[in-house]
Amino acid sequence: MLKRFFLFLISFYQRYISTLFGPKCRYYPSCSEYSKQVFEFQNPIIAFLKTFLRVLSCNQFFQGGISYPKIRKVLRYSFMPPKTPKYWLIPTKVKNFTFKNLPCVTRDSIQNVYIIKNFSKVSRAQ
Repeated sequence: MLKRFFLFLISFYQRYISTLFGPKCRYYPSCSEYSKQVFEFQNPIIAFLKTFLRVLSCNQFFQGGISYPKIRKVLRYSFMPPKTPKYWLIPTKVKNFTFKNLPCVTRDSIQNVYIIKNFSKVSRAQ
């Protein structure tokens, strides 16, 4: 419920308020897109804190740049037909390959991952 409310507020801001002022954010993805991604994957309280810190750092005293959302997530292996992903989850640390580290179907692993949004083919063609 709280998650949907914040996602609605962010979508409203992106659609109506942000278009009036143009792109002003020092970061990529923008602060509103960052918060939208964090709210989709995290607990709303943690997501609110991460969004608050991000908005505080979006000013002339910070350099800005590329800063993808970073979350801690249980990655489950699934074998399904391929679909177009909405987000890519990129691990922050890659383990060295050994036969002991091979993924097992029954084992889930908690990893720190970056959230990277996948863009549709239509938006890439323009």
